[in-house]
Amino acid sequence: MGLDPDVGLADYYPLAFRRLVGTLRVMGVPGADASEVAQEAFVRLIPRWDQIRTYDSPDGWLRTVAWRIWLNRRRKDRRTLVLDDLPEPPHPEGVSDTERLSLLQALKDLPAGHREVVVLHYLHDLPVARIATELDVAQGTVKSRLSRARSTLAAALTLEVDDV
Repeated sequence: MGLDPDVGLADYYPLAFRRLVGTLRVMGVPGADASEVAQEAFVRLIPRWDQIRTYDSPDGWLRTVAWRIWLNRRRKDRRTLVLDDLPEPPHPEGVSDTERLSLLQALKDLPAGHREVVVLHYLHDLPVARIATELDVAQGTVKSRLSRARSTLAAALTLEVDDV
């Protein structure tokens, strides 16, 4: 299936780059690093564009490559994730600033593996099998992480609501 055959890399790049950087930021990659990792993923995409454009989800290929680039950098540098400045998400109607900040803080507090599956499942609406493929883990691991993340988020957000 893939993209429309008339869509060139120059047309695909601007929106796909912003989506990729946003996803990386929400998954915990610091701003400057997120941009660099996204650029490196696109550099790897360029020579493969004719093939990857035919994939069902070129975005999925980019996310997978970018996440692996980030993990490799982290392993080499032995850096810890810095989650102090997540990108400002759009303000949904009916959600207060306090609720939105509570959710962002609860996401920051999740272990990295749990945050990854939550972002891919709920932000990108990917099924468990696809997440397992992108993260190179078993489907059971994805299900377990989603379950634990939901429990942790529910507890964190319920406590804050009860405290108000």
